[in-house]
Amino acid sequence: MGGHHKKNLRAEKAKVKLKGAKLPKGLNVTKTDFKVRKIEIREQLKESSLLSINGQRQLNLKETLSRLKHHNQKFRTDALRNVRDAVKLGQAEHLIGHLNELFQGIAGGALDMERDVRRESFKTLDVLLEALPTQAVVPFFHIIAAYLRCAMTHVQPAIQEDSLLLLDVLLQRVPSRMLAERSASTIIGHFIDMISRARHDTQHTNRLLTVRLGQGQGQGQQTTIKWRTKVLLRLQQILGTLLEQHGSRSGSGSIKTTTTRVVHFDAKNPQFYNVLSPLQVDSRGVHVMLGERLRQADDQQLRGYVEQLMPLLQDNWLEVRPQQQGQQGQQQLLLNVDAAESLHVLLDIMAQLWQLVLHYESMQQEHTRHLSNWMRQTFAASFMRNFLKDCSYPYQRIPVVVQPPSSRSKKKRKQHPSQGELCIAQNLSLVQLICHFYPQPEEAQREDYGCLLVYINQCLRQLQELSPDEQLRLVAALRALLLDNGASLLQLQAHQMGSVMSNCIDEYVQQHYTTREGVATRMLNLLCLIVQRRQLYEGYGGEAQFATFLNYLPQLLLKPSVADATLTAMSTLCRQQNGVFMFALAENAFQVLANLEQLQVTGDASNDDNRRFENQKRILNLFYYARQKSDSQRLQVALKHLEEHGSERIASYFKCLLSYD
Repeated sequence: MGGHHKKNLRAEKAKVKLKGAKLPKGLNVTKTDFKVRKIEIREQLKESSLLSINGQRQLNLKETLSRLKHHNQKFRTDALRNVRDAVKLGQAEHLIGHLNELFQGIAGGALDMERDVRRESFKTLDVLLEALPTQAVVPFFHIIAAYLRCAMTHVQPAIQEDSLLLLDVLLQRVPSRMLAERSASTIIGHFIDMISRARHDTQHTNRLLTVRLGQGQGQGQQTTIKWRTKVLLRLQQILGTLLEQHGSRSGSGSIKTTTTRVVHFDAKNPQFYNVLSPLQVDSRGVHVMLGERLRQADDQQLRGYVEQLMPLLQDNWLEVRPQQQGQQGQQQLLLNVDAAESLHVLLDIMAQLWQLVLHYESMQQEHTRHLSNWMRQTFAASFMRNFLKDCSYPYQRIPVVVQPPSSRSKKKRKQHPSQGELCIAQNLSLVQLICHFYPQPEEAQREDYGCLLVYINQCLRQLQELSPDEQLRLVAALRALLLDNGASLLQLQAHQMGSVMSNCIDEYVQQHYTTREGVATRMLNLLCLIVQRRQLYEGYGGEAQFATFLNYLPQLLLKPSVADATLTAMSTLCRQQNGVFMFALAENAFQVLANLEQLQVTGDASNDDNRRFENQKRILNLFYYARQKSDSQRLQVALKHLEEHGSERIASYFKCLLSYD
């Protein structure tokens, strides 16, 4: 090795060395008098970048999108946080051109094996959907829906569990119409697969409940009951989106919601009144017009929901409910917390299925009832046996010892409807469902309905202690009992039905129904509908029963607003020559006419002057009948006051009305 080194030294010495003289002073300075040209980068060539946060390196959008699919967990998590922070800082408009890759990367996090990445992807998707307009999300919604379906059917239980969180984001941020139209039916099928599996034996149902041994990361084991309750709670929300979609569809384009056209006579112009019948658009399919029997998509799909869900819901309740042991048949069995929550969700889903079925049948021009009749024939007996006969009604929950709130946290937690010890929400939902299953009760159901009516009377006595949600359920149960099934129940339980009606009227007149959530308005509409039906009106006791309500009814015209349905009921009472109401109206004639111009009619689509005058004439027409129960002097005084302080058009119309025979 030493010889080789000497050779290198000799080669270095043999090289020719160039030695130059040093430059004079002043000539060894770099010249700076040359001109430079600025380098310009065009706008379209600039790469969009995300803002640097917390001193981190600034990343452009392309690099961030690539990191969403990085093999490193930290890189994926940081990329999701960068996107979320950028959207919060107002950069959502810069992402419009990259939504395809963005949704692919963010929604793909739902299938990630790491729990932290999945949770970060749900948070980022929540922020992104909140910032973007709906029109920008619609073309890419199929991407999110595809990843949701993959997560719901994943082999890993943890990913299946977290897929419910992704569904929560969509339920909160995506319009219900888009969610229901595009993937509601598929999601419902996956919900059913989450808690059951197909069976191939000869049993009465083709689904069997599955047992889940929860392996929630960081949360310990999760019981099968809690898992089913979580799944069914989301299923209830999905069915709610279907109900909203059907409600909006019936509200627009339905023949029943056609507004009345008011035409004023004009002798100078030709007018067409269409007196015989309004024009109706035939929305039936071609196969219906031709008499062909083809498969109805909505009918079969809805029937499939009911066929799969109703047996599963009842089987779930049979596993959860407390079991009778020995001679304890007469003892009140209390539900535990899980059973009370499960019962609340099960009954709400059944009620939603009934609403979907009844709404579908109401929209059919043939007015068919084959789907509801099939439900009653198939599930009525088992429902009555499993939820009422074999259980101790009304349900109650085991009291739970709640620790008093600390001095630091003075906020009161909002109590869920299923968390009450008396289980009021569950018991009222059960009343409504039994009315759906047995609309024409027979002698065999006399005792069952008697038990329900006793409980309804108890709820009416403690009405002021009920929450707004519980009062809403109470009004729905009263509508099913008193209006829908009233004629048949009056033959079985006349005394109990009269007692319930008396308590309803007393509570309404005393204004114990809350005005929140429209509870008082719904109760008023129910009473008005009952009063308009001669058979129910006479069956409940006629004027002797409704005297308090009929005397109170004209006072509604003294308030700032009155419902359109209430005016219709008043007109019906006048045409029926109801003496109690007409006398009360005549007694308040002066106050009603003084408040006429300030009174607003709610529930009317148009607000123009002509329509407002038509509503005022509807109120004035009531006095055409009520003048029979009042002396003419009182009405003349009211007319004089109206001429002095009111509108000339209203005064002249009222004057002509009083002089007309």
